[in-house]
Amino acid sequence: MFNKDNFVEASFIDNDRKNIEVLTKSDDGEAVIPTIIPFNEENHMFKELMEVTTLDKLHEDTHNKKKAESELYKQEVMRIAKEDGLLSSIAKEESNDEYFTSVIDAVTKKQDDEDHLFAFKIAVFDQIKEVSESDNVEGKKKIRQAKNKIELFRAVFDMIE
Repeated sequence: MFNKDNFVEASFIDNDRKNIEVLTKSDDGEAVIPTIIPFNEENHMFKELMEVTTLDKLHEDTHNKKKAESELYKQEVMRIAKEDGLLSSIAKEESNDEYFTSVIDAVTKKQDDEDHLFAFKIAVFDQIKEVSESDNVEGKKKIRQAKNKIELFRAVFDMIE
C-alpha cells in the first residue's frame, strides 16, 4: 500500500498522536489519496509506513505542518480584521487624531461583536509578548474566554501590569 513511489507525506492528525494521515499518489499519479491509520507499531499499515519514513520524520513533519497551518490561519484572521476595519493600516500615522479615534471606536463600539472580539484576541496573543510568552495559564484562559471587549482588555491589563 505505501511505498517510495506513491508516498507523499504523513503526519499525526490529533493532539494525542494516536492517528496518522498518510497521503499517497494514485496509480495514475493524478490524485492524492488520504489514508488514516492508527499509531500502533503492530499494525501492518504502520509497519509499511515505517519502511518509507521514520518516526522522527513523522513527528518533525507534523510539527512543521501545524506551524504552517497556524501561520496561515493568523494571516487570514489579520487580513479579515484589516478588511473589516478592526485594525488600523500600517500606513496610518500613530500620532494623528484619526488613529486614536479609530482605536477608541474599535474598543468601545460593537462590544459583543464576535468577529471583532476574535480579531482582538488573535492580535493580543500575536502582538503582546507579555501575554504570548507568559506562563500565566489562568490569565490566558480569561483572555480566551472573554465575552466582550471590556472583559478582554481587563484580562490583558491584569496580565501586563
